[in-house]
Amino acid sequence: MSSAGALPTPSTTPRARGERRLGPAARASLSIVCFVIGAVVLIPLVWTLSLSIRTGSDVFSNRLLPHSFRLANFVDAWNQFGLGTLFLHSVIVTLGTVAVTTALSVTAAYGFARYRSRVTEAIFLLILTGLMVPPAAVIIPFFVAMTRLGLYNTLLSVVIGESVFALPFSLLLLRGYIDTIPVELTDAARVDGASQLQAFRYVALPLLKPALATVALFSTISTWNGFLLPLVLLNNSSTSTLTVGLSTVSSEFGALNLQLLSAAAVLAIIPILVVFVAARRYYVQGLSAGAVKQ
Repeated sequence: MSSAGALPTPSTTPRARGERRLGPAARASLSIVCFVIGAVVLIPLVWTLSLSIRTGSDVFSNRLLPHSFRLANFVDAWNQFGLGTLFLHSVIVTLGTVAVTTALSVTAAYGFARYRSRVTEAIFLLILTGLMVPPAAVIIPFFVAMTRLGLYNTLLSVVIGESVFALPFSLLLLRGYIDTIPVELTDAARVDGASQLQAFRYVALPLLKPALATVALFSTISTWNGFLLPLVLLNNSSTSTLTVGLSTVSSEFGALNLQLLSAAAVLAIIPILVVFVAARRYYVQGLSAGAVKQ
C-alpha cells in the first residue's frame, strides 16, 4: 500500500540520479594520475630533505637515501646564514600583511555584499581587475611611490605591497561567503536595537571564521613565499626577508655548502607547513563556501 506523500526511495532522489559511480578501471586510472602528480610534487621536497642531513662528501651522491646523517647541518645553517634575522623579518611582514588584508577585506566585502548598487558593483569589478595584473607589471611605479613616501628599504613597504595584491582575491572569497549568510540574521539584530556595526561584529563576523581563516592562510603563504617585492623594495641584508636572503646565500655559497643551503630551505618550509596543517579544515571549508547555490 503506497501513499502519495511517501518519501522517495534513495534511487529516485536527485542526488542519487545525478551520481555516477566510477568503474574499477576508472578508479585505477585516477589513482595512477594522483600518484604521478604527488610524486612530481614530493620528490623535489624529499630530495631537499635528503640533502639537508648529508655530510659534505655525500652531497653529490645520486642516491635518494643518504649514506650519512648529520643533523648539525640545521644548526650550522641557522648560525652561518643568519636565519634568525631573516625569519624575524619574514614573520613581521607576514603578520602585518595578514592583519591588514583580513581587516580591510572583511569590512569591504561586507559592504559590497550588503549594499549593492551599480556604483558598488562597478567598484568591486574594478578591484577584481587586480587579479589579472601581475606584480611585475606595476613594480616600477610602486617602487617610485614607496621611494617618494620615504618607505623604501622598510618592511612597511613590503607589507603594503603584499596587502595590495592579496586584497582582490580576499574580497572575492569573502563576499561569496557573506552571500551565504541570511540577511534575516543581521536584520533581527537591528530590530533588537543593535547598530549596523554591532550586527556585523556580533552576528556576521563570528560566522565568517572559516572564510577569514582561508584569507589569512592564503595571505600567509603568498607573503611568506613572496620574492619580487622584498627583492625590489629592500636593498640590504639588515632588512632582507627569508626568500631574498636564501637567494643571496645560494648565489654566494650554494655550490660549496649545498647541504647547509638545503637545511636552510627545510627550516624555511617548516613554519608554513605547520600553519597549513593547523588551518587546513577551515581552508577547505572557506574555499567551498558559496560554490553551490542553496
